[in-house]
Amino acid sequence: MPEEKDIKKLSEELSEQEQRLEGKALSVGQKVIYASGNLPAALVIALIDGWILYFYAPPASKNLPIYLGVLTAGILNALRYVSNAIGDPVVGWWSDRTRSKMGRRRPFILYGTIFLAAILILIWFPPTQGISWTNTIVLGFYLIIFGFLYPLVVNPYLGLMPEITPYIKERINLSALMGYAEIIARVLAAGLTGFAAAYFIAHKFKIINIPLDGYKVMAVGSAIITVVIYIILVAKIKETPHHEKKEVPFGILKSVAEVFKNPSFIPYIVIIATFILSSNLLIMITPFFGTQVMGVSEDIVGLLLLILLAVAGLFFPLTIWVADKIGKKKTFVIAMLWFALATPLFVLVKLIPGIDPKIFGFVLYFIVAPPVSAVLVLQRPMISDVIDYDEKLTGYRRESMYMGAEGLITKLAWAASFLIAPVLMKFFGNTTDQPWGILLNGPVAAVILFIATLFFWKEYQFKR
Repeated sequence: MPEEKDIKKLSEELSEQEQRLEGKALSVGQKVIYASGNLPAALVIALIDGWILYFYAPPASKNLPIYLGVLTAGILNALRYVSNAIGDPVVGWWSDRTRSKMGRRRPFILYGTIFLAAILILIWFPPTQGISWTNTIVLGFYLIIFGFLYPLVVNPYLGLMPEITPYIKERINLSALMGYAEIIARVLAAGLTGFAAAYFIAHKFKIINIPLDGYKVMAVGSAIITVVIYIILVAKIKETPHHEKKEVPFGILKSVAEVFKNPSFIPYIVIIATFILSSNLLIMITPFFGTQVMGVSEDIVGLLLLILLAVAGLFFPLTIWVADKIGKKKTFVIAMLWFALATPLFVLVKLIPGIDPKIFGFVLYFIVAPPVSAVLVLQRPMISDVIDYDEKLTGYRRESMYMGAEGLITKLAWAASFLIAPVLMKFFGNTTDQPWGILLNGPVAAVILFIATLFFWKEYQFKR
């Protein structure tokens, strides 16, 4: 391990690191193939996050099968993210220390994908009709196992990015492609699932005596997409040759501790985790907001999320241009303040007489969309900068450990969102007559994100 460097020297190296703007390490085909891996990574999570609460515990007024109480469903999904949070640093440490002919990352992606796809399907097949202890135990088991399998595949995938290109602009462009892949994934998970759910409610089908619904069909389709894309990625994306900087000697506890010693990691993870918590609150309440507040069907609910994603995608070029002009940090802060100011507007649908909830709902999702583009475009380049700086601090390349530490915190944030939203809905209502448990998620998200944004602005060291 290299000798410790003084603060002045590290500050100079940080400044030099930000000068690495131009350069090309990847072909167009390599960029497309790598970025496509973000499609299944986003698809499986978006499918579960967006619809599992509504599938397991729909409002009683919808006359749909209810498998769990809403609070139980929230707790089980929180446990899924606790499992994910624990698994992420374990996988990160394990992957960083792996040596194989395939490299440090690709074996995890290849072998973990099959199991991830299988458990994704099982989640949508409750063992019994109605609320029961059997459903609680079995579905809880499925969700917890999924929570560990997800980072087993996605953590090493994300860990590849800082390795395959060191150039800031190329990373931003690659991240934008990943963002487009994520938008496609979320369109499938949100929009198509909404239409599929509505279709199968109106048209009853069975296969081997198992009643089909749109959620099961989407789960099987998503599993197939996941397997195909990751097999292609493993075949076509190669890791750099093994060298001494990949010989990470740290045990798991020291490895985690070294991540949190990196002064650029703390403000980064605070803003990312709080945005994830805030945005997931809005994603989770969308089916309830659409059906109970706006008074629309599940297929129209899907359109709400499609609007958010389409507008976010349209803002990608502007986000890249602004980041090039004023830097990633300022661009990100502007986006987070925008999101924090927009999310409380949800309560206006009940506070201002005469508002048409159908029209107002679509306007709201248009307003909150642009800041999402900043996260989709800039998150991966930002964590790549943090990882590069870790090499100056420790002398080792530890991409996967950083993805693991990021996952540890962000998945706990996701878990918190699965507690906050159900608790608000339980105590303040999630129906047309009592909608405040739905609407209050917006102001809660805003307060949390605003505080985090101020901290990020003050403490984050990188500017470019």
